[in-house]
Amino acid sequence: MGELITYLLEKVHDDPGRWMVVDGAAINGEEMAPWEQEWGRYEDWIEVGPNALVCDTPRDITADVRLELWSDQPPAPESAWDHSWTGEIFLRSGKIQLRGFYNGEWGVHEVFDLGHRDATWLVRAQHKTLENDRETDFPRDIYRADIYKFQFWRPILQQGS
Repeated sequence: MGELITYLLEKVHDDPGRWMVVDGAAINGEEMAPWEQEWGRYEDWIEVGPNALVCDTPRDITADVRLELWSDQPPAPESAWDHSWTGEIFLRSGKIQLRGFYNGEWGVHEVFDLGHRDATWLVRAQHKTLENDRETDFPRDIYRADIYKFQFWRPILQQGS
């Protein structure tokens, strides 16, 4: 079982509610980005492709997002999540950031450095809609909110890195 190394908690809101966790290389034009054709695969509630995970929230909701870096696979979630996906994602720079899909500006959100570039990461993405204030990993002042947790661990280094 892994140990939590570090985390970042931020809010993201973009009208019409489509936002992403994206690698800096995609934003800088060094890699294919989510808005390019034939980019990723759709996993019911999230789109996953190289250098980004794309999510949708209702227009009037600001999403609370927690990015986590683990030393190895995190323990199973203690409470139920509405949606969960576990898989792999390639990240060119290893420096990820929240960004609105349509109107987001690069640099608005803090960069979360995973510490390895050119690596395929194992990731667990989770989402739920809260209607109470009992989730300890998120601010107590939220009452109705969409929360997302992205847990990254154990990069699979590519040949030549």
